Amino acid sequence: MRIHSVKSVFLGAALVVAGIASAQDGDLRKVTSPFTEEFDHKIGQTLNLDLRVDGIKWTLIKTSAGNRADWEDGRDTKTTFTTELENLTDTPRIFSIIVLLEDERGRQLDRVELKGIKAKPGKFVKDVQKIKIDGALLSDISKVYIFAEVQ
Repeated sequence: MRIHSVKSVFLGAALVVAGIASAQDGDLRKVTSPFTEEFDHKIGQTLNLDLRVDGIKWTLIKTSAGNRADWEDGRDTKTTFTTELENLTDTPRIFSIIVLLEDERGRQLDRVELKGIKAKPGKFVKDVQKIKIDGALLSDISKVYIFAEVQ
């Protein structure tokens, strides 16, 4: 009787863990590589993407830039792009991202090509890259068009 109840508890716990894992993965929108889409976005905001692109779980991309006074003076401003992703496969992957910074009408203001992000098998990666962008453009950004590819 005791062995049977231990097996039942173990089986129940395994089902709960599997249910949690599938529920978390169920929130992800599956898309193909290459991925392209436009989003409303201002510098300083976080885009919660929750995408699964060819074995990569891409959680977010966040942009931030230095002092707003520098933007208004039109100075080149160090702009940070933070990306969080996880390689769900058992092979190394390289995740490449190009971001087109656009105004409210979708006109391109600048193009940012981030360095390829190396993702080891089964590992979470938080990648931070800094790029100088013309400060005069930063306050006009209200959309981003993202191109991402898994290699």
